[in-house]
Amino acid sequence: MAEAKPPQDEHVEMVSSQVERGLNQDGPLKLEDRAYLATENEHSMTVWEALRRYRKACLWSMAFSLTIIMDGYDTAILGSLQAFPAFKYKFGHQVGDTTDWQLNPRWQVAIGLSNPLGNLIGVYINSFLTERIGHRKALLGTLTYLIGIIFITFFAKSVEMFFVGSLLSGFAWGVFTTMAPAYASEVCPVVLRSYLETWVVVCWGLGQFVSFGLLKAFSSKERDYWAWRIPIGVQWAWPVIIIPLIIFAPESPWWLVRKGRVEAAERSVQRLSTADTHEAKQAVALMVHTNNLEMAEHQGTGILDCFKGNNLWRTEIACAAWTIQQLSGFVVSGYGTYFFQQAGLKTEDAFSMSVGQAGIHLVCNLVALPIHGRYGRRPLFLIGIVGMSITWFIIGFVALAPPSSAQGFAESAIYLLWYCVYQITVGPGAYIIVSESSTTRLRSHTISLARNCYNITSILNSVVGPYILNPTAGNWKGKCGFLTGGILVVCFFWAFFRLPEMRGRTFEELDILFARGLSAREFKHQPIDIAMRHNMEHEVRGNEEQDS
Repeated sequence: MAEAKPPQDEHVEMVSSQVERGLNQDGPLKLEDRAYLATENEHSMTVWEALRRYRKACLWSMAFSLTIIMDGYDTAILGSLQAFPAFKYKFGHQVGDTTDWQLNPRWQVAIGLSNPLGNLIGVYINSFLTERIGHRKALLGTLTYLIGIIFITFFAKSVEMFFVGSLLSGFAWGVFTTMAPAYASEVCPVVLRSYLETWVVVCWGLGQFVSFGLLKAFSSKERDYWAWRIPIGVQWAWPVIIIPLIIFAPESPWWLVRKGRVEAAERSVQRLSTADTHEAKQAVALMVHTNNLEMAEHQGTGILDCFKGNNLWRTEIACAAWTIQQLSGFVVSGYGTYFFQQAGLKTEDAFSMSVGQAGIHLVCNLVALPIHGRYGRRPLFLIGIVGMSITWFIIGFVALAPPSSAQGFAESAIYLLWYCVYQITVGPGAYIIVSESSTTRLRSHTISLARNCYNITSILNSVVGPYILNPTAGNWKGKCGFLTGGILVVCFFWAFFRLPEMRGRTFEELDILFARGLSAREFKHQPIDIAMRHNMEHEVRGNEEQDS
């Protein structure tokens, strides 16, 4: 962070002196000054020091993120079952006199829509449920609900029954995908935020890897009754592992502060870190101060508040980040195995590519961990968009060549290169940006709005994708790279002018920066000193006096 500017008036100099004295002795400090000490303490922590002091918070955050394994697993299952021989034989129809079986495109679309449609509802359920009863209780209730719903898809006798089960399961995935990044951002210090949000994406990749591995193992069993049911039944294993962990998890101290339970928040901080009573009070003081500033700026906790004042830009950033994540692989995203098949690969080779894709996901996310911690959000997001756009245009040009097995492997290899770029840049970057862009009081609602922008784009992808890729419909194959590459060019211009750098900023500092009306390119180099903090407080108090 840039060096702070000198205080501009006598009042600020007095407060600065008081804060400096408070660094060496336990004296009565104002709330805002204790918040300042907590902010400086966060900025002074290195990654290793933060890991040592907040190792328990990291472990609890990682436990919450295990639910994302279930989301990644289910998403991969739904996208790959449509290319799975046993599933197509059970729910599809024979194509002419061949031995090939295909799902009706209408039901192919419907199954693809089931997950994002369920997510749409589940995301909003989570935004209201979490703010009402807290993260821990909401997650435990959702896991219990999911255990019962899995029975519907497991024992499905028809494609209609399978669709209903997938739709109802989507409610749970919506809760998981919004709760995990929110909890991670609230229990850990600034310096660890990018690492734990990237862990969320790693968990998603773990789910994919397990899913693709199981599907490949059963891909040769074309008429086996259990070949598609066993991968569905494996979903019961995750709640059994996760529920015992979450029962003992501490509640988010930020949520407790929003509910006015300051002492409980202090106890939560002590459970999440090695902080003593004094340090816990200081950390919670920053939360209380930030919450008070946001309340004084007339920020309520309703979903409509996300579209008022500078919150509109913050909501835009979150929504665009997750939408671009989906647009990065538009048409092909969610249909990777099916794309490999249509590119000319055999069924076993297509599933092998999918397993390799899941492995790439994990490796690239591990590479992304230090990169995002060091280089920030904005540059990696822009570089990622450029790199992905280039790979899609290359796929489009390769698809213009005469069809051959070499062409199919070439398109698939370049697709995996695109996936590498995605998983190092935009994939984890979107989660980090979404977790940082909202105010603390509107975090659940902002994340829910952002995730549903992702889901709506996913629905569009699910509708358009089969008709573009299916050989009985558009039959575009690799030529869809021109469409996706062109969309990413538009995304680059948005990110260049509208995406600010938020790395290394506390939530209080982000409130101040957004309130100042800076451009996206000014965020990175804007220092925040004591004078700026007190000017913000004076403005807020002035607003309060005008209202009274």
